[in-house]
Amino acid sequence: MAFCIEFELIEIENTIARYRYGDCLRELNGMFETDLYRFTSGELPGDTSMADVVVLLNNHQSQWSAIKAFTKIYRHFQEHGEYPAKGGYYA
Repeated sequence: MAFCIEFELIEIENTIARYRYGDCLRELNGMFETDLYRFTSGELPGDTSMADVVVLLNNHQSQWSAIKAFTKIYRHFQEHGEYPAKGGYYA
């Protein structure tokens, strides 16, 4: 079984990025926000819940899908020091 999740940056406010996401070839109707600057700086404790790192913003969402998108965003952020404009998780 294959998984395909796409995401797209909506806006960045201070250090918080807001993304829309969803299954590939469908409407990206899920939304979440994350603050990778706080997360990577150690400002958030190591035992912080993923629900506090990947904050869901609407009713059209899957926490699992949001975390898969977040994983790709986080890896890009670690490598480039910035939020990616768009991308996807494919497995």
